[in-house]
Amino acid sequence: MTPEALWERYSAIWSTPEAARAAELAACLADEATYCDPNGLVEGRGALSAYMGGFQENAPGCSFRIKSVLDHNGRTLSNWSMVGPDGAVLQDGTSFALLAEDGRLQAITGFFYG
Repeated sequence: MTPEALWERYSAIWSTPEAARAAELAACLADEATYCDPNGLVEGRGALSAYMGGFQENAPGCSFRIKSVLDHNGRTLSNWSMVGPDGAVLQDGTSFALLAEDGRLQAITGFFYG
């Protein structure tokens, strides 16, 4: 999967129903993946799925749109926008990740701004 396709697929999981999240997370995240943002550190796909469920409760109908992707040497960076149900941009941010040897996301760090 290209870095662009990986970030697109991963970002879509944030608005995916719980029943479908586990399979998508397994496709995009390494077995021992971590996620960190200003709210704290989440370890493992199950914990990240629960965190994503909380996002969906707190921001109903919101989703993420990838604006650009950079990558090299097992590292990747995406610039994104969080959009509301009407398509309006609510927040921008950047996420950085280290890739596992198999190309899945291993350690993700999200930064919010705007």
